[in-house]
Amino acid sequence: MYVITGATGRTGSIVANYLLDKGQTVRVIGRNLERLTPFVRKGAEPFVSEPTDEARLIEAFSGAEAVYVMLQPNYIITSNDFPAYQKSVISAITSTLEQAEVKNVVSLSSWGADKEKDTGPVTGLHLLEQRLNQIEQLNVLHLRSGYFMENLLSQIKNIIFHNVARGPFLPDVQFPMIATRDIGRIAGEAMLKRNYQGQQIRELHGSCDLSMSEAVKLIGKAFDKPNLNYIQTTEEEARKEMRMNGYSEHIIGLVLETTRALNTKHIRMLEQRTFENTSSTSFETFINEVFIPQYEKEAAQI
Repeated sequence: MYVITGATGRTGSIVANYLLDKGQTVRVIGRNLERLTPFVRKGAEPFVSEPTDEARLIEAFSGAEAVYVMLQPNYIITSNDFPAYQKSVISAITSTLEQAEVKNVVSLSSWGADKEKDTGPVTGLHLLEQRLNQIEQLNVLHLRSGYFMENLLSQIKNIIFHNVARGPFLPDVQFPMIATRDIGRIAGEAMLKRNYQGQQIRELHGSCDLSMSEAVKLIGKAFDKPNLNYIQTTEEEARKEMRMNGYSEHIIGLVLETTRALNTKHIRMLEQRTFENTSSTSFETFINEVFIPQYEKEAAQI
């Protein structure tokens, strides 16, 4: 039995489908039964639970050969104490893994999780790693992934309405770009093989390093928009936009803390790029198979 937390998310869904396609017994955890239905059709056992519900999670983790563990990667934009929420999820997950006597875990982490502070919500992943490492007789593999290519989907409306991409990141800082499909596949392979012991870290650099300017130029090329550019906004401009979109001041502060950490390379990969930490989905493939279909979908709704 393989158990997947966050099964309806970008990486969890890939992990679940990978294992199901391999003919494995899979239990998928989510908050909404209806959203678990696609996995059920493929033979998965659905399990509805909040990520902080210890009583439910003990039952969910029972009998698991391996568990895929993750924290919510997106901000709760109205939160006034997101770190407290992260800590409550970490406490519930790690406590119940211990009680259920789970022996193998693959955890989704992030570049920057080596840092104790000043990384925004990535600090929560540092805490998750530390707490998992404290569980006796647990084999745990932390996948420190780079920058999700899918994060660039948030630029679609800017491109549609303003013919520009913009954000608070420096235009020339290099990001290790990874497709979430690659993270999910690598996690699924690790769960199936269980070829890790003790506490191990694996950096996932994705297929390439790109700056925001370079990434946007490639998007523009695919759309035959050679003049599509990335423009860096000021922190105050970013604050104003987030306020307009309903972000709490607390979350705005976390977003900008992460931005500063990336711009100053406080968040960075610790290893050089190698064959082993490079994955297969190119940025061009992501554009053609993910970005363009989503762009067309959003453009059609306007």
